[in-house]
Amino acid sequence: MEQAFTIIKRAVPEENGVTFLDNAFIKNFLLGAFLLLLAGWGMLIYFIHPRETPLILHYNVYFGVDLLGAWWQAYVLQGVATVLFVLHTALGYSFYQKKDRFAAYILLLATNFILFGVAVASASIAFINY
Repeated sequence: MEQAFTIIKRAVPEENGVTFLDNAFIKNFLLGAFLLLLAGWGMLIYFIHPRETPLILHYNVYFGVDLLGAWWQAYVLQGVATVLFVLHTALGYSFYQKKDRFAAYILLLATNFILFGVAVASASIAFINY
């Protein structure tokens, strides 16, 4: 039995000396979030350009187009997502420094889920107006 605990201790390293960006979980969560942000911005920049005619910002299967707006309004959702990413990263860093690592992990994981939803919304806005 004691040998099993020794194996587990070797498999799970202590986090006392690991900094925020050296932590494997944090690194993967931040990389995933950054790639989702990059994908969202890339789609919007590639497909949405300044124009006089209004863009379709929301489409509903039952009612059709139910929200139109100016071209720059397509970028608002992605801008809010970028601010959210920065705030959640700063808050996660604060939690990590206070030794509440699990809260930092959950916060950054939730950020990835939110940014995935924003990337899907940005893709739908980009492709419906293409």
